[in-house]
Amino acid sequence: MAIVGAFARIDSEHATACQRTLDELGGVSTFEIDDSDKLGLLVEAGSLNEAHNTITTTIRSTPGVLGVWPVYANTEDEPVHD
Repeated sequence: MAIVGAFARIDSEHATACQRTLDELGGVSTFEIDDSDKLGLLVEAGSLNEAHNTITTTIRSTPGVLGVWPVYANTEDEPVHD
């Protein structure tokens, strides 16, 4: 299980529709932050690679999203490779 906190820069003119679309994605929750052109994201996925794919492919291609930056990652139950 991987949990990634991120923020997205969004087109403020389409913020409501953009947030609604992101909230409808599986494993993605949004929250407002103190800047009208940014949105907080919580991405939950089966692995860090799946979370990365959600951020770089699904979230970045959502209409109104201008960019996404992960700021926190936590992985549990993932195998450690030496």
